[in-house]
Amino acid sequence: MKVGLYRGFSSFEFQRAKRFNISDVELVKLDLLNHLLTRRGERVMMPNFGTIIPDLLFEPMGDETEDQIRDAVTEVIEYDPRVKMLGLEVRSYRDVSVIIAVATIQYIELNVVDKMDFNLQFGET
Repeated sequence: MKVGLYRGFSSFEFQRAKRFNISDVELVKLDLLNHLLTRRGERVMMPNFGTIIPDLLFEPMGDETEDQIRDAVTEVIEYDPRVKMLGLEVRSYRDVSVIIAVATIQYIELNVVDKMDFNLQFGET
């Protein structure tokens, strides 16, 4: 595995580990998460960038919502040329208003396969 192929900065990492630098898998995961949590149309000069996920968080949970989340996660992972999705499982826990998406991702240039968990807490239904 190549080390340091992708390099970036994260204030989240500073809060956790007292360092700003992140690289490789950590950076790609953060980029994917940022893309997933960006509301579609929010990014300047890129009206199609982002997802509808932030808009779904106060909608009632159901099969349609799960499908929309599955489609959004798939779209974001397919958009990023650094990764390839090998599998995606979306589970809902309606008793606690949570949907969890677990994507199995291959980081192409790093020759790494890893899982990325994405947890969404919904408002009262």
